[in-house]
Amino acid sequence: MKLLLADDHALFRQALCHILSELGPGTTIVEAESLSKALALAQEHPDLDLVLLDLKMPDVQGIDSVYAFRERYPALPIVVLSASEDCDDIEAVLDAGALGFVPKSSPAAVLLGALRLVLEGVVYLPAQL
Repeated sequence: MKLLLADDHALFRQALCHILSELGPGTTIVEAESLSKALALAQEHPDLDLVLLDLKMPDVQGIDSVYAFRERYPALPIVVLSASEDCDDIEAVLDAGALGFVPKSSPAAVLLGALRLVLEGVVYLPAQL
């Protein structure tokens, strides 16, 4: 399985890589610190299974990152990982085409469960909804 992790905080990405390795042996994680880098990496790695995407990075704010991925890679599943827990933000992200939304305040088990569901083709909705 190959995942693209896009978040502008290096320490957070490193911690997430450790957690994401629990998805199983052979899990490969490609990291990006910006939307532009994430889009370029998605082009370089057409075998991606999922994108884990932060909403706020230096070159994008809000759901524009989801729209950018949807436009260029419509079949690639997107799960948003965000500090926001606002129901309007969650609904907007899902309406934009993401298949899941995980608040950054969630425990690792919730994140892993959400990713497994999305990889199986199920939309993940956080408890806030």
